[in-house]
Order: sequence, then structure tokens, then C-alpha cells
Amino acid sequence: MRILQVCLKPPYPKVDGGCIAMAAITEGFLLDGHLVKVLCMSTHKHPFSASKVPSEILTKTEMQAVEMDTRIKPLDAILNLFSSDSYNIERFYSQEFENRLVEILKASEFDIIHLESIFCTPYLNAIRLHSKAKVVVRAHNIEFKIWEQLASQERNSIKKRYLNLLASRLKKYELDVLMKVDGIVAITKEDASELKHLGISVPFEIVPIGMDVNSIQSNPLQTDSLHLYHLGAMDWQPNIDGITWFLNEIWPKIEAQFPSVSCSLAGRKMPASLLSGSSGNLRIEAEVSSVSEFISDKNVAIVPLLSGSGMRVKIIEALAFGKVVITTSLGATGIPYEDGENMLIANSPDEFVQKIRLLHDNPDLITSIGTEARKLAEVEFDLKNLSSKLTYFYANL
Repeated sequence: MRILQVCLKPPYPKVDGGCIAMAAITEGFLLDGHLVKVLCMSTHKHPFSASKVPSEILTKTEMQAVEMDTRIKPLDAILNLFSSDSYNIERFYSQEFENRLVEILKASEFDIIHLESIFCTPYLNAIRLHSKAKVVVRAHNIEFKIWEQLASQERNSIKKRYLNLLASRLKKYELDVLMKVDGIVAITKEDASELKHLGISVPFEIVPIGMDVNSIQSNPLQTDSLHLYHLGAMDWQPNIDGITWFLNEIWPKIEAQFPSVSCSLAGRKMPASLLSGSSGNLRIEAEVSSVSEFISDKNVAIVPLLSGSGMRVKIIEALAFGKVVITTSLGATGIPYEDGENMLIANSPDEFVQKIRLLHDNPDLITSIGTEARKLAEVEFDLKNLSSKLTYFYANL
């Protein structure tokens, strides 16, 4: 098949979960022998650099980007209040990007146009005018649900009202535009079920985030001590909220009861307010140059997620590395886990402490859960199997 993959940011370098997820789709398409072209937005958070794209993928996909300013601008946000449009979506429209997209559509015919998230759907009308290809949206999350969750957690009444307004407008847009595409690729069955419940009736397929698990080396975990870690993009609000919750409500209890436990937190765009918080056995740093090096001496991945939907790429990555993962039920969405066997679930500070105590008092569990975590990744998230599933869906649209 001839596929055009449209991305809201460059898939490479793989600096966060979204990039990893998009790159997996690109690599899966190529693995299945499709002709793939990639057009992406180059933003202030995620600038495009051809030198950071694997040369073979750059050549095969003819990957190109258009610079866009997607930053939140106070004046634009205020003016948007006097319209009925979603400001979340508005920020991702650019006439220059649309012009480049139209140029590509005029120059080549495609069977499938794969849009990475609803933030690429402002170009749907232009696509329909210039292509007969089937248009599919990959739903990384149910986007409006994230904003509803953020609003529900906000204590400031003015901010709460504004977040609810953003969520309401985004929901209207999201549900409307998803009825206009030819197919939806959901990352989790929970998201697919929710969208169907909300009335979305276009064809669905559920394709989790895939990885080349065999290329990820899983080493035996140390069992003589616990070293927790969190690695994630800290310019994503759910990560900020989750880590803030962990540092305020959970870490003090762990530190008091288990003084031998260490914890390392890292991620791009780490806020200065958190960077200054290193003390004792807690180390907080910014972006790391190598994931495998950063986690090599650590045995427990913590993902204290309180909001969001979709699937957490960093959990899949941790499973592939054979780490013990402690996360919330929300964080584990889309993963067919068994609590206590291949993952650990904790939804409150006390439950997090209980899971730490379980590992602290039963070191053999570190080995057994890590081993089962790796098996889970091999069975459920193998890139080749998932890309074949996606190909079958596209072939039958």
C-alpha cells in the first residue's frame, strides 16, 4: 500500500512516548513492505532535524517537515473565548502546512492517509479535496478526557471554569471529526469502547504501541536493594501532576519507612521547581542521553498517573527491559496485566507504600515480576505482529 503518515511532531528523535509511538508506526509500515511518506510538524518543543532520523528511514519515507508555532499565546487564547472553536485544535492549523500537504497529495496518489491524533484533522477538508485515499485517525488518547480530568483536579475556580470550557469545545470537535474519517486506530480497547459508547460508528481497530522487543536487552534485576525511577516528558501535564503527587504524598512515606530505597526522576523539560528538589536518596535530573544507561542500575519503574487516556509508552518500554512496574489503574490502561504477577497496581499513597513493602520484604518477587514483565512485552507488544494487524485493517477498509 501507499501510505502518507501525517504527524503532529517529528517521530525522531524518540524523545518521548508520542514520538516512540509514531516511530513504531513508521517502522511497522516499512517492515510490512509498504511505500510510506512522512510529513510532520516541526515545533518549538519538537524541532525537526534530518540528522536525527535514521538514514534508511529518512530516505525511504522522504520525511519532511513544516515549521509551525503551536505555542499557547495569551492574546489568541483570549480572542478564542469569543468564538466557539477549540483553541486546543486551532493551534495546530497552519496554512503553510496545508499547502505542503496539498503539494504532496497532488504529486502522489495514496491508498491510506494515516493521521497521528485529532490534532492533524484540521487538514481533513483539504485531504478530501485532493485525495481519494481512505483517511484514518490514530487515537493516541481521547483528548477531551484529559482536559476533563485536569479540570476536575483544579482547585482554582477560574482555572477550573476555563479548563472545563476547553474540554467541552474539544469534546464537540473530537466527536464530530471522528465521524468524518474512514477508520480509527485506537491504542486501547478502553478508548475504543468509550468512543463507541459516545456514538462514534466508523470502523475501529485496536493496535497497541509496538516495539522491537527482541532488540531491547533485558538484564537480571538486582534484588539486594530497591532503586525506583521515573522517566517521562515533563512538558506533559499528566506527568507533572503525577510526579508532583508522588513527591508530595508518596515519597516522604517511602523515605521514612524504607531509608535504604533510592529514587531517580528524569525527563526532558523537567521544571526548575522539581530540579531543585534532589535530597538524600532522591535524585532529580533533566533529560538523559541514554535510556538504557539511565535505567541499567534501577529495578522498579514508577508511573503515578492520575489523568490521561491511551497507553503509556514508558510502561511498555519498562516491561520490555524486564523492570518491575508500579503504576495506577489508569496508568495500566490497555495492558493485559496481572497485579502481583507481571505488574503492581497502586491507586493511593498507602497502596504505593504497600507495594514497596512487598518488594522490600520479598526480594525474589523483584526477579519473578521482572521476568514476567518481559514475557508480557514479548507476547502483547511485538512490533511485527501489531503492524501486520494494522495492515489487515487498512486492506479491508
